Amino acid sequence: MGRIAVRNTCRSRARVAFFLLLVVLVSACGAENIDADALDRFCYPESKRDSRLSCECNNVSAAPWGMRALRIDCSYKEYRTADLSEVLPLYIDTLDLSWNALDQAPVFNSDSLHQLNLMHNNISRLSANNFAKLSSLRELYLGWNSISQVEAQTFAGLPHLQVLDLAHNNLHSVPAQLFAPLLVLTSLDLSWNRKLNETTQLQSGDLYTVLGINWKLTTLRLDACKLNELRLPSGAPLKELSLRRNLFQRVPGQLPQTLLHFDISDNLLEQLLPEDTANLTQVRQLFVEDMSLLQGVAAHALVPLELLESISFQNSRRLSHFDGDAFGPLPKVPSLRTMSFRGTLLRSFNSSLSPVFAKLTELDLNGVPLHCDCELVWLKKLWIETGGRCLKPSRIRGMLLSSARHDAFSCDTWPRWAYGVVVLTLIALSAVGIYLIVMGLRPHQGVTMRRKVGAGSPYARVTIEPNRQENLS
Repeated sequence: MGRIAVRNTCRSRARVAFFLLLVVLVSACGAENIDADALDRFCYPESKRDSRLSCECNNVSAAPWGMRALRIDCSYKEYRTADLSEVLPLYIDTLDLSWNALDQAPVFNSDSLHQLNLMHNNISRLSANNFAKLSSLRELYLGWNSISQVEAQTFAGLPHLQVLDLAHNNLHSVPAQLFAPLLVLTSLDLSWNRKLNETTQLQSGDLYTVLGINWKLTTLRLDACKLNELRLPSGAPLKELSLRRNLFQRVPGQLPQTLLHFDISDNLLEQLLPEDTANLTQVRQLFVEDMSLLQGVAAHALVPLELLESISFQNSRRLSHFDGDAFGPLPKVPSLRTMSFRGTLLRSFNSSLSPVFAKLTELDLNGVPLHCDCELVWLKKLWIETGGRCLKPSRIRGMLLSSARHDAFSCDTWPRWAYGVVVLTLIALSAVGIYLIVMGLRPHQGVTMRRKVGAGSPYARVTIEPNRQENLS
């Protein structure tokens, strides 16, 4: 009985495999005969036919079994929404409508479209169920439009959407639970919506709860949204967060501890303190660039970043102090390989940082005004090229750190103020000496000079006699 059951199971599996193979073959054969009328109607509309403004339509092999798929590129064609057909061709996989003149988001109907690009158009409003007929859509790009109004059910009917780009728009009043229908959303970009901070709900609760963001989100970008406060659930599995060019004076305290990539560049921090990095224990890449007010990195500020691989302070032009104990007295960053101080105002580095710098594969010191003295000679011994150049002393000014000779990295044995004291002392002694010489050459007050009067005196009477030669004549 057991053998019979096994045979029946094998037969049923073989039938299922044959049926699936038959479906694949039928689908492949059907793909060979894509609806020509629908394809011509979309790719070559009457108003654009026989012109350079028609779309480019290409058949490609797509996963999982190499089935044919259609990719349509209609970018830079001056299309308006009225020029487009609602029904998309069969087997369409990608549709690019960027850089056109669309005045509203088109309503398309397709069960195979995976990627839709509507960037760089004139769309100002998104209505409810705008994309509900695109049930297979995975990537939607709406950046660089003028979208200011979004209805609550705009993204309904998109259960498979993973990437949503709404950057560079005019969003300021975002409906509550806007992204709730997006059950598998992994990447969300809301950058450069400068009035996003005016959304009232964001001031009362965390971003996930207010906007209905699911916990599968791994990438969140909120650049240039004029945010000065941000609340995120600490347990959210977020891996990448960008808060570049906002108004934060401190790193937000409520950040998920799962972050791997964090960008806090171009904000209003004046000092990077230990409390700023307390929750960044898993961060691999940290960007603190273009900070107009940042002046220093305090002691122990980078201690929590034990898994750090790359850190950049590039173009933080007021950064003049990097504490020797920034990584702690006993640095523990075995994974750190890349550091950038390009364009900062740092003049020197404490030798206590040598264990950290010695493990780097890239250290960028271009544009850093280094004071190449005996305290910095350890940096010259690094095996990597840093691009750093000496500003002082003047005898090696402009030379690469790696090109300057070791004996040029010298320190004065006396402090600089001592040289000033010596110079002033010499000037004072010289003045006293000159005064004494002058006083010694002057006659004494008790000596009286008397004039000689007599025949040998220069004041003796002179008699002029007439020339005898003249009298003889």
